[in-house]
Amino acid sequence: MLLTLVLIACGASEPTAEAPAAPEAVAAPEATAAAPAAAATAPEGWSSFGSAFTADDVIPAAQLLKDSASFTGKTVRVEGRVADVCSKKGCWMVLTAPEGGQEMMRVTMKDHAWGLPLDCTGQAIQLEGEVVAKAVDPETVEHYKSESRKPEMTPETQATAGTSYELVASGARLKPVSPG
Repeated sequence: MLLTLVLIACGASEPTAEAPAAPEAVAAPEATAAAPAAAATAPEGWSSFGSAFTADDVIPAAQLLKDSASFTGKTVRVEGRVADVCSKKGCWMVLTAPEGGQEMMRVTMKDHAWGLPLDCTGQAIQLEGEVVAKAVDPETVEHYKSESRKPEMTPETQATAGTSYELVASGARLKPVSPG
């Protein structure tokens, strides 16, 4: 059931020849990503998406990624970097630590209620959401790879004993990173 929801929400099905999309109804990919949520306010330089944050303490992505199991079932606010984002609707992303490293975590947007801009790879991000343990499903992994601009960025390949950890984000803040 979850796989079906992910496939539908990400727009995995293509229009058929019998039902072409009306030209005026098709928007550029960047325009299909959710606009920043008006309800979520952010400090200067940051853009907000989804719900406003409720947690005050921010943990570094490196800490969450190193010991994801200890955060399972907890709501956390984490700061890191966007390594990849769904190329269709921005409904998932891959979180890494800003300082690099091999650890990464899949982040999905709660209830597919909002999405990130499709061009946010490399930006600084703060996320708030619940860490969940998930069984690795090969079909879901292939689905994520099909929507990815960087299919090598697949956190599920780091799964231990068939379990990967995911952050189900209720809100996010993005900030462009200056080169250098």
